[in-house]
Amino acid sequence: MKKTPGKQPLTPDQFTNDPDVIACVNELKKKFGDDYKKLTVSDTYDDQGHQYVNLVQKGGGVLGIALVGYTYILEQAGIRFLRMAGTSAGAINTALLTAIGNKEDAKSPKLLQYLCDLDFFSLVDGDRFVRLLTRTFITHKDFAVKVKLWATIIASTFLAFVIGDFVFWLLGKRDPAYYPMANVCVTVTGFMMIAIALAGAYAGFLRKRLIKENYGLNPGDVFYKWVKDRLEENGVKTVADLNSKASQHVALNVRKPETQDPSTLFGDVTFITSELVSGNKIEFPRMAKLFRADPNDLHPAEFVRSSMSIPFFFQSHIITDIKVDDPIISNEWKETFLIDDVALKAAIPVTARFVDGGILSNFPISIFYNPDIIVPRLPSFGIDLDDGTGCDATGQDAQNWPLAKYLGNMFNTVRSYYDKDFLIKNSVLEKGIGKISLAEFNWLNFFLSDDDKKQMFIRGAQTAKEFLLNFNWDDYQKNRAKIQVTLNSKNKKTTEKAVY
Repeated sequence: MKKTPGKQPLTPDQFTNDPDVIACVNELKKKFGDDYKKLTVSDTYDDQGHQYVNLVQKGGGVLGIALVGYTYILEQAGIRFLRMAGTSAGAINTALLTAIGNKEDAKSPKLLQYLCDLDFFSLVDGDRFVRLLTRTFITHKDFAVKVKLWATIIASTFLAFVIGDFVFWLLGKRDPAYYPMANVCVTVTGFMMIAIALAGAYAGFLRKRLIKENYGLNPGDVFYKWVKDRLEENGVKTVADLNSKASQHVALNVRKPETQDPSTLFGDVTFITSELVSGNKIEFPRMAKLFRADPNDLHPAEFVRSSMSIPFFFQSHIITDIKVDDPIISNEWKETFLIDDVALKAAIPVTARFVDGGILSNFPISIFYNPDIIVPRLPSFGIDLDDGTGCDATGQDAQNWPLAKYLGNMFNTVRSYYDKDFLIKNSVLEKGIGKISLAEFNWLNFFLSDDDKKQMFIRGAQTAKEFLLNFNWDDYQKNRAKIQVTLNSKNKKTTEKAVY
């Protein structure tokens, strides 16, 4: 994808050789040694000494650049990823980490090259007005404030000229010298009324187009092609290829072979998306047979595109011609959602419509939870993106929220509830999560400066460094075992009460 003419493109070295990133690596080496032999984050490792963890990455639009900084530091420390899951921006990084190279390889150098080669604003593939609107308003951190400011300025200016029409007309009755000013005000007022009428007409056209084009300003075709090309150049052209990459065999060892069995460990990948017709959270590629009897009829890039379908910004991703009478598809719906034969016909959509997975689960940290495992052989690491748009923890001004903040906090509560509820019940997993603070960046700013990209990458690297300096695998493992025993005991009592 071409960069802006005359602009010197970024290179991976500008990220990895930044003094702040080098300082992160040096600080880790100082504590754990140049070969990281003193670092223990897992009981699972390969013959080359790489330690393995499961990895979950949160969604967050362009803030996903920080995810790359975080995973870069993990890879530098010799950490590799067995099972991976992600939503939206997290799905992009997850897909590339899956596709690039072999399981035991460091993926960050190639991933960074993709990041440098990508013109982010090209992903805004709507018409010229949409691109202008995005650049003018949405690139602003709090674009609702900017829209309100512009609306106030335009309304105030229009009102001032309307008042001027009457004032100069009345003054002109006493002194004709004021009539030229009155004419100027009338002319400007007329032009502004025409402009407002045209803006209103275009808003009506835009509304109709949004309805026609799946309520999205941008088709998302450029994004889909970019993901598709990146996957295919790494040998992932089918769902079978994706699953093969994700489950690629690695000779794994465990630190306690007398009590731990590495043979049951496996790799896989999951992308979270929301399907609106049936109202379900979908996990691709595991649930691909809900929509095609042969999953290879779908391209893996569709899974990432579905997960990244930011409502109103990108058009929904659509899968049509679902064969509702196909026994493979119908059986998949029955087994996945425990639907009986009576409800089955109404449950399977002929056309599926996908929007951003963050609507239902923006941080699917529960994806690798297995209550049957008491003592984990490896941890589940999570990368959280904190853009500061969550609900106000103090609530001091809650009764005076403007509509935009009220709706925003309501949406954030709904989309975060499931993931948050899981972490409340499994608090030990918080110990495996690094939270990257990105409050000053706008997650929809596809017109990022190079400095913004580097700063987000650095922020991710610094957060990963702090996480590794403070992570204690022994405590994580013991506490995870302790809480699992407690939960299993509670669940057993609940089941007994329900039965008897």
